[in-house]
Amino acid sequence: MTPAEPIGRNACLTREDLTAPIVGSALITLVWLATLGMIGPVGYWAPVGLLLVAGGAWVVFSAMRGRCWALAGLLGFSLVVPNIDFMPQGLHEAPSLNAQTGLKLALWAAMGLVGLARLPQLRPLMKDRALLSIGVFALFAITSTLWSPTPVYSAAGSIGFLAALLFACAAAAELPPERLYQTVVGSFVIYVGLNIVAAIALPDIAWLANYGDSGSFRLQGVSSPPNILGKEMATFICLCLPLALVRNQRRAAFVLTSLAFLIIVATQSRTSMGATLLCLLLPFLLRPEVAKPLTGLAMIATGMAMVAIAIGFVPDLRSILDGASRTSDASEILTLTGRTELWGFVWDKIVEAPLLGHGFGAAEAVLSLQWWGAPDAGVGAHNTWLQSLLIVGVIGTIPFIWFHVELLLRLRAKRPSMTRFLSSYLLILGLTEVEIAAHPVMLTIATFLLVALDARHNLVDAERP
Repeated sequence: MTPAEPIGRNACLTREDLTAPIVGSALITLVWLATLGMIGPVGYWAPVGLLLVAGGAWVVFSAMRGRCWALAGLLGFSLVVPNIDFMPQGLHEAPSLNAQTGLKLALWAAMGLVGLARLPQLRPLMKDRALLSIGVFALFAITSTLWSPTPVYSAAGSIGFLAALLFACAAAAELPPERLYQTVVGSFVIYVGLNIVAAIALPDIAWLANYGDSGSFRLQGVSSPPNILGKEMATFICLCLPLALVRNQRRAAFVLTSLAFLIIVATQSRTSMGATLLCLLLPFLLRPEVAKPLTGLAMIATGMAMVAIAIGFVPDLRSILDGASRTSDASEILTLTGRTELWGFVWDKIVEAPLLGHGFGAAEAVLSLQWWGAPDAGVGAHNTWLQSLLIVGVIGTIPFIWFHVELLLRLRAKRPSMTRFLSSYLLILGLTEVEIAAHPVMLTIATFLLVALDARHNLVDAERP
């Protein structure tokens, strides 16, 4: 076996793979028939639930054994299904074990089991500095459960964070490149299709009225709210685009990026739109032949602006900002919709526990009780770095910063990195959002997957004679 070959087993189903589900289905049928008279009408639906549980267990067990079809199926599931918001939770509502949270807990458990089972195959990848640093962060996040005001919530989120890291490494290490590409693109197509169908067939659910009386609507699709859908589409761009380009699928890359960006426009998510445009442009702008003249132009523009200010020629920015704001109030933009006030409040909380933080996932519990501003702002720090300092303190933030520095260094690497778009996107998005400094979401899995793919490629290059 050459270093470039995947470690996983054959992607096709074998007779051995099918034995367990066939026997299990027969046993479930017998138990159902034997107990149907005792459990009443609800028993007619019992086989459906049992088959779903048994099928899921079969997939997880197969993925633990390194079956590529099971790893691909679990990866596709994790990129699509948890994004669907079928049980909305109220603001500051205490977390409860319902179908939505139960699904996430089950997924994190499945990813953790697969990652631990494939750990011997993943050890070479963990020598990568980026993976090592984020792994240290994950372990410290789990330790912070000891002093968290919400220990159960912190434990679930931090263990899920580590589980997502291990599973992403397993998928990157063992899936053949073609199967990985098909899985990611297929997941993107399925999720886009779900949102388009929802926008047409369920307009009352899929569209959210804009602020004020503008009469416009924002697309939220099967996700919620629109900003979340915008970030998910931006994540798919950062994930699909390098995978398509490395396979020289330029037409597919253009189509996928265009489709995702159109949905971002429909969500009217300014953060996702701006971050996506910048992350697509930055690798091009960093080229020496482009960066040098741009630097000169920037210096000239700065000088002209300083002269204009000195002679009193300053345009009325207030009216311009009023027009750019959704609420026609410039203060919304000047305060970043209240984030600047929140950051001061968050800093006061950071000072209360500067070294160890308050515990992973405990941001809402720490902030919401005393926050005086908009209620929906007190769920997190709305800044990746402040969020990290708040939950894991200075000690936990050091490996977190190390991780991001490693990603940024890859922007100038001679070999194109799989994280070439993701690096700048994380940095830009992190200015106003918490994202991977919280419970694992789609962006977390995508980030770990791309970093692990980089580690695998670097390992192959190092071992190639």
